[in-house]
Amino acid sequence: MAIPTDSDFWEDLLIFIEEGKVIPVIGESIVTFGDDDSNLYQWLAKRLAEKLQVPPGQLSENPTLNDVVCRHLLNGGARNVIYTRLHRVLRDECPTPGTTLRELASISAFNLFLTTTFDPLLENALNAERYGGQALTQRLSFFPEAADKDLPARKIELSRATVYHLLGCVSPSPEYVVWEEDALEFVCALHQHLPGMEKLARDLKEHGLLILGLNFSDWLVRFFLRITKQSRLSESRSNTEVLAVGSAGTVPESMVLFFGGVSRNIQVVAADPAEFVAELASRWREKHPPAEGTPSEFVLPPELEMPKGAIFLSYAREDEDAARRLKAGLERHGCTVWYDRDRLKPGGNWHNHLQDEVKGRCSLFLSVISRTTEGAPSGYFHQERNWASERQAMFSEGEEYYIPVVIDDSPLSTQREPRTFRRVQATRLASGEVTEDFGKYLHALQQKRLSALDQ
Repeated sequence: MAIPTDSDFWEDLLIFIEEGKVIPVIGESIVTFGDDDSNLYQWLAKRLAEKLQVPPGQLSENPTLNDVVCRHLLNGGARNVIYTRLHRVLRDECPTPGTTLRELASISAFNLFLTTTFDPLLENALNAERYGGQALTQRLSFFPEAADKDLPARKIELSRATVYHLLGCVSPSPEYVVWEEDALEFVCALHQHLPGMEKLARDLKEHGLLILGLNFSDWLVRFFLRITKQSRLSESRSNTEVLAVGSAGTVPESMVLFFGGVSRNIQVVAADPAEFVAELASRWREKHPPAEGTPSEFVLPPELEMPKGAIFLSYAREDEDAARRLKAGLERHGCTVWYDRDRLKPGGNWHNHLQDEVKGRCSLFLSVISRTTEGAPSGYFHQERNWASERQAMFSEGEEYYIPVVIDDSPLSTQREPRTFRRVQATRLASGEVTEDFGKYLHALQQKRLSALDQ
């Protein structure tokens, strides 16, 4: 079957992706490397056979990792060396991501990727496409004995691109899936532990899955989907919840018949996954063209702990887009800016943590003022600003610490800010766009404060 040509199919899929309703699930068929977009796992199988000294005559021309492992074990080889050898190959020889992975990474609406593979190439592709090569993609992985298996936040709250390895991530220990026995054990363990992984479980249940190149056997795919969707696959639903894409040779006829006849909410497309990704990325770029003449920008994700002397950014959740623009604009002028993206996450000592940042570590307090903050009689940003008011009392007369910024058409004379700051002159930066003068001013002010802190 060829790539779908129905324009409605693609338009519907793009709308779901734009609205954040789709999570891509990556299989080994689309993990590619090099200029010729070669498949990583075919290459890994041959490299592993060489490392394990499996005679070429005992394998087919293009063996799978499962073929190599089975032959190695039949020859009396030790099991643990399988994982150490693969770890060394990827550590020492890890190739650069191919076109398919980079095309997928370029679809900016995807912020959470699930993968059934153990390699780091998807993370590397995201770092290259989104973060200028800096290693800022968040990597998480499932392992039955791991202490913390859940996502750190729900999909909608993730502050950076996140890759979750459902079947483990490469390491010197057997903590990831290489062959079919591993897959069986991990999928059973995932079934056991998923109810306790509240954030991941809810995201899997509430989002559609776009499965790309999953090279599992027929029964294992059904079992995997039953676990992730957490209900009978034959239950009637109004929308397509799973779109599975695989080459004709890798999609058994029994699977197509099962999903086509029993599960109307699961659609199987028998097409080359790499070609499907290329078409999807092309249509995404057509609908969301990058701005010409300007380099692509990215916002550095927040540090887990504020660097001493950073500018603390206080904002209402409704104003987050403007806050991100403020952060990016100030960083372009050399400022160190920090805000806690997960400030509203329950649990832990985040309240005391934020209080310490405002009253002890930050050099300047930037208050984002808007119709939201001026209209809300309560909100956590008011608590932050009251802490700032207490901190202001420690500075001498005329020493600047509190920097009010109005991002919309609200009056420059504020009504909801603490009385201490009512007379401080606010600056209007529409939608959080930092002007040249303001950026230079804040950078100079921060450097002055940092010098004072060092003395």
